[in-house]
Amino acid sequence: MSDGALVAGEKPPRLLHFRVSHYNEKVRWALDFKRWPHRRKALVPGFHLAGVRLRTGQSKTPVLELDGARVVGSARIIDELERLRPDPPLYPADPEQRARALALQSWFDDEVAPAVRRVFWSYYIDDAGACSRMASNGASGPARVAFRALFPLMRPLFRRNLGLDRERLDAARAGLEGIFDRLESEIGPHGYLVGDRFGLADLVGAAIMAAIVRPPEFSYPLPQPLPDELVALHEGLSARRGYQWVRETYARHRGTSAEIQPS
Repeated sequence: MSDGALVAGEKPPRLLHFRVSHYNEKVRWALDFKRWPHRRKALVPGFHLAGVRLRTGQSKTPVLELDGARVVGSARIIDELERLRPDPPLYPADPEQRARALALQSWFDDEVAPAVRRVFWSYYIDDAGACSRMASNGASGPARVAFRALFPLMRPLFRRNLGLDRERLDAARAGLEGIFDRLESEIGPHGYLVGDRFGLADLVGAAIMAAIVRPPEFSYPLPQPLPDELVALHEGLSARRGYQWVRETYARHRGTSAEIQPS
């Protein structure tokens, strides 16, 4: 197994990310799992648009700056990390298992992630203070002050971008039971979603579901106290096997950070 150390003269990757985002958590976890020393730049939603568009021609995160290139999107970034540093592996060696792991990643990314993100943000969107603390966590003092002052004006845009209209939010809440049903049906006899060891599907599934489960090992804690509605959601889900699986997967496999801290 590689110790993850940088070789002489190697420039560490830099991750442009939103601290609160479950998509971004996928990449943080993959970098940490591979013990790849890297730097992180926390961006402020909305304020990030000009810089990220200038660098990449689009506005989404995460973005990984790696070997002079910029890789956009959590699935593409993980694929590149696996190609460049295959040890320890996230992708199963067996072709059928690999195909299943990639299919599960697509389901979590495309169907589950938008739904659980809507549910999570619905508990915060009317609280300007909590939203501002989460969104600007890691930014400079002036940026945090500016975001808090401007958030009431930006809130309609956040609602639209997150899909927090009544119809989609109701659908997301109603769909949680089905999401947990499917997740639980995928857990194998060894406690993993694919095969008998931790891999891509487990990392993706746990990271995406962390939007609402929020295990204590998640990279960045939420402002306290939690909204009453989120506490009630946790209490209502806590007996479910899928909820427990997310927390256990984080406890067993999240590990420590490989981020290079500023000196």
